[in-house]
Amino acid sequence: MLTRRRFLFLLGLGVVGLGGWAAGEAYRFGLSRYRRVLPGLRQPLRVVQLSDLHYGPWVHGASVRAWVQAANQERPDLVVITGDLIESGLRLRWLKEAYRMASPDLETLVSELGRLRAPLGVYAIWGNHDNGLPQAKRYLRHRLAARGIEVLTNQGLWVRDDLFLSGVDDYWEGEANPQASLRGFRPDRASLALAHNPDFWDFYRGLPVSLVLSGHTHGGQVYLPGLGAPWTPSYYGQKYLGGWFTPPASPVAGFVSRGLGPTGLPLRLNAPAELVVFDFQPG
Repeated sequence: MLTRRRFLFLLGLGVVGLGGWAAGEAYRFGLSRYRRVLPGLRQPLRVVQLSDLHYGPWVHGASVRAWVQAANQERPDLVVITGDLIESGLRLRWLKEAYRMASPDLETLVSELGRLRAPLGVYAIWGNHDNGLPQAKRYLRHRLAARGIEVLTNQGLWVRDDLFLSGVDDYWEGEANPQASLRGFRPDRASLALAHNPDFWDFYRGLPVSLVLSGHTHGGQVYLPGLGAPWTPSYYGQKYLGGWFTPPASPVAGFVSRGLGPTGLPLRLNAPAELVVFDFQPG
């Protein structure tokens, strides 16, 4: 006979087991591969996207090392990091202090990311968590540049004759300016843009971009069957949890990565971490 006490005991075991499984999933990642036409491109291009590393209390050097190794094994032409390199913690002051005390040395993050290799370069943008820790952000900008990783903040450049790469500051915690990032772009070429938060895609409407790469939403991080994600950091709810989006469903062609590291708590459920490999073709 299933008594109330036994039912609660079994329910508790289930919750604990599910929580343990979700914690284990937080540190697993897979490769997501896509082959797509990128308008304006003149020759094939392989791009690897890392997003939402959240280096800090839950993510240490070993995780970053594994991601970098997997990225290099793909022999990309270009590597992009779409924000939230570090974890800033929650907004309560005592929790921020606890996060700070538990976080590993930033130089380890810089050292591991400095091992990324791509002939067209390695580029990053800031996310809301990066901007939430200004002192760490200043340190990272200087040290990443010394390792050959350029952070694009409302700026762009030609990485190849047929490819203009641009990046904006974070939508929530920065001052994003897509028009400034696209200065110098010439028509009839590919324009790849980096914007951490897909909510910002509204501001690319009508601008000359072939595709915007984003992260931020983590696929919900915890996704419950039949219910979806209990919370997402987006004004649009669950619309931009991950994957491909094209007009008219979105204001611009874009892709949202589920990211690599967990935020808040080291949990993932039905929202696996991913390193994304794009094989873009001329079109």
